Amino acid sequence: MQVEVKVLEKHKKLLSIEIPQEEVERRLTKTYSTVLNSASVPGFRKGKVPLKILKLYYGKDIKKQVAEELVSEYYKKAIEEKDLKVALAPEIKEVQLDEGKPLKFEAVVETFPKFKIGEYKGIEIEREKAEITKEDVEAVLERKREENVELIPVSNRPSQNGDLITLDYKIEIDKKTAKELKDQKLILGKTPVPKEWERELTGVKKGDVKEIRAKSKSEKPKEVVYKFIVKDVQERKLLILSDDFAKKLGDFENLDKVREKIKTELEGISKVYEEENLRRAVIEKVFKNSDIEVPFSVTKRFSEYYRSLNKELSEEESKKMAEENLKKQLIIEEIAKKEKIKVTDEEVNRRKIEIKARDGSEENIREDLQKDKVLKFLVENAKIKEKAKKVILTPKEENKSSFSEKGSIITV
Repeated sequence: MQVEVKVLEKHKKLLSIEIPQEEVERRLTKTYSTVLNSASVPGFRKGKVPLKILKLYYGKDIKKQVAEELVSEYYKKAIEEKDLKVALAPEIKEVQLDEGKPLKFEAVVETFPKFKIGEYKGIEIEREKAEITKEDVEAVLERKREENVELIPVSNRPSQNGDLITLDYKIEIDKKTAKELKDQKLILGKTPVPKEWERELTGVKKGDVKEIRAKSKSEKPKEVVYKFIVKDVQERKLLILSDDFAKKLGDFENLDKVREKIKTELEGISKVYEEENLRRAVIEKVFKNSDIEVPFSVTKRFSEYYRSLNKELSEEESKKMAEENLKKQLIIEEIAKKEKIKVTDEEVNRRKIEIKARDGSEENIREDLQKDKVLKFLVENAKIKEKAKKVILTPKEENKSSFSEKGSIITV
């Protein structure tokens, strides 16, 4: 293989690649032989088609297939040989494959400039060792009571703090409907809503209609009207913590068994958080001590991608995120190269089975496995200081909870 590199612009290069005639002929012969065994041509039995006739019927498609395979394979070899860190997919110029001649093609690539990563061995980081206390366990139990609350229809009194209210509400701006939602639920005193809403919905009964009028906070204030129709009021009755309550949560003999299960799970979760925090801390330190330049066009493309996923991201936020993620990925790849950290096909296949991945995701799986291995390597080679940290799951984290198989409690 012959490779010539020509600089076009600051980060753009033109690769002129020539694949030897012998390799082209070998690949064509092999592909013709494979197709010959299954090709179907009128007047000939399968596997008995003369090569000349096969070329007449399928020659164009076979040449196109072989050209695509060779270009992909030798392009990768070329960038490895020239030690180029390519930023985006290459622009391949028109390729023409002629039998009896070498295959020549050109690729325009945008590359990352040479960069220097900071020291990555012996980095000092802190391990925030979580201590699971009795209070943590009881906090989870209390939220399990909330999840299993009994709802009792209220008909003999107005709504009060702690009641669950079901309502339809509509927002009108200058007498035009801006938003309308049905069967919305809120708990008085618990669900975060504007104080005016809570005040107006305290003391209501099923069937009541309420309105709140306000002015919008804009240069030209507009009249905003909130209209509520109360569809139901229910009292929330929390169950008593008892062995009967334990049995409602699954196949538990008593409340102590539930507490044991919760503590075990919290310890497992805290362990995962510890490791995630270590990995995050160690790559952050390498990142801050590295000098890496990312081409503007690459940052722009990734920034636009992030904004397409999250419309609330500002241009500045998405650009910062793109730059950081790209630089960290380059650091991961560079450390893997320096330390000869590789991902085997067996590891990729095993992970594909674990996550039930479909075809086409192998490259992403390989990248994720490489990242896992490098971060593990960095943590193993770091200087870690232990730091105690009391951790109680927040309601937001607990909202992710669900019950799975009988006898198990998933707390996060």
